[in-house]
Amino acid sequence: MSDQDDNKEKHLEQVVQDIMFQVVSVLNSYGITDVKAGNLMRLLGTSEEDCTQFDDKVMFIQGDHLEMRDVIPGEDQLQIMADTSKKLH
Repeated sequence: MSDQDDNKEKHLEQVVQDIMFQVVSVLNSYGITDVKAGNLMRLLGTSEEDCTQFDDKVMFIQGDHLEMRDVIPGEDQLQIMADTSKKLH
């Protein structure tokens, strides 16, 4: 891989990370603090095969960057209790 190709790949990787951060930020403003990584990847058009590898991971904002951790068993039920008075539309 040439230096130019490597730079393009790094740039695209940064663009995708920025988009993911913005999506999680919007959801965060509506009380959704943890977003399943596989679902976020599906939203961005990643193949189903790749997404399923991340279905047990959660993305969340830590400071000014995006972090990923394992899903805690039973955690999905807690998300249902999020403030539903705010609407995304």
